[in-house]
Amino acid sequence: QNSEMWYKRHSIAIGEVPACKLVFRRELTQTNIEEIWKSMTLSRLQKVLGLDSLDEVLDAKLVNSKHIVQNAYNVNKQGIVTLEDKSKELPHWILSAMKCLANWPSCSDLKQPTYAGFERDVFKTIVDYFDQMKEPLLTFHFFDVFVSVLGLLQKHSKAVEALQISCLLLPPENRKRLQLLVRMMARISVNKDLPPLSESVRTRTLMVQVFSRCILCSKDEIDLDELLAAKLVSFLMDNYQEILSVPSTLKSSIEDHVVHLQRVQIKYAGADTDATFPPPSFCKQMSTDEFEYQRASVSQEPLAALLEEIVMNKEISVKDKKKKLKQFQKSYPEVYRIRFPTPEMEAMLFPEKTKQKPPILLWALKKPFQPFHRTRSFRM
Repeated sequence: QNSEMWYKRHSIAIGEVPACKLVFRRELTQTNIEEIWKSMTLSRLQKVLGLDSLDEVLDAKLVNSKHIVQNAYNVNKQGIVTLEDKSKELPHWILSAMKCLANWPSCSDLKQPTYAGFERDVFKTIVDYFDQMKEPLLTFHFFDVFVSVLGLLQKHSKAVEALQISCLLLPPENRKRLQLLVRMMARISVNKDLPPLSESVRTRTLMVQVFSRCILCSKDEIDLDELLAAKLVSFLMDNYQEILSVPSTLKSSIEDHVVHLQRVQIKYAGADTDATFPPPSFCKQMSTDEFEYQRASVSQEPLAALLEEIVMNKEISVKDKKKKLKQFQKSYPEVYRIRFPTPEMEAMLFPEKTKQKPPILLWALKKPFQPFHRTRSFRM
C-alpha cells in the first residue's frame, strides 16, 4: 500500500486530498447567546420594516438582550410569559376580574354573588387599574417602532411578523400583561352571552377606546396618538394569537446559528479565512440627499395614511375634523403640505354652503317697482 503505483492509482480515483485540521470553537457563554439573539432579532426587524437602519425608530442600546431570550423561552403551555420576579405579576384580584369577563358567564374565581350591573363594575375595576400605569405596555422607547409598523398593515403577513418581533423586545412583565389584556379584550368582543358594557358604544369599539392609550402612546400628549393606537390595537386584537407568540422561524434560525458556532469545524491548509463564515458584505454608498429622502419617505408613510384616514372619515363632525387636521398640520407640517400643497385644495375639503336668500326677498323682487304714495290716515 505504500508503493508509488498504489498511490497513483488511488489518487486518480479519489483525487488529491489536501491536509486539514480540526478547529474547536470556544464555548459560548449565556451573555454571548443573548447578544446573538439581540443582533439577529434586530437585523430581522430592520429587514421586515424595509429600513436601511433602525436608528431612526429605535435606540439599540435600550434593547435588553435578556428580555428577548426570556420572552422566547420562559413560556407556559398557553404561550404566556412566565416571570422570574413574582413581584411583577398582576395582582390576583385583577387577574381574577380579567378571567371573569374573559370566561363570562363562568366566574369561578370570584366568590361574591353577582348582581345587576355586576359585569360593568368588574370591567371598570380593570380599566381603572390599567389607567393608572405610568407607562404604556409597549413602552415609550418602542413607540416609533410600533408606529412604523402601521405602514405595513395592508401587507398582512409582514405586519404580523413585524409586530411579533417588536413585541419580543418588551420587558417580560409588559409582554405578559399585554398577552393577558389583549386576549381578554378579544374574548369580550365576541362573547354574545356578556351583557353590554356600555349603553351607547359597541363592545369592540369600547375595548379599543378604553385600552388603546394604556397599550400605546408617546410621551408627547397629542390627540393623534389615539388614532394611531386605535388602529394598531384593532389589528392586534384580530391577530393576537399569532402576534403574541414566539416567531418560530426567527427562533429556529438563531438556534441553528448558535449550534453552528459551537460545532467543530474542518479547516484546510492554505485557507486564510474560515470557509464556514460567509465573506463580509458591503453596502452601496449613497449621497446624503438620497439617504434623507429614503428616511423621510419611510417614516412619513404611516403618517400619510393616518392623514388620509382623517380626511375620509365621515363619522366625525366637521368641527372635530378641522380640529384634528389643525393638530396634524402643527405636528407634521411636511406631511400635511404634501397632501394639501395649496390653500385651494384644503378648502375643497370643506365646501361652503351656498347661502339662499329668504323667500320674502325673492317674492319682493318679482313684483314690479312701484312709486311710493302717501295715503290718508283712517284714524278717527
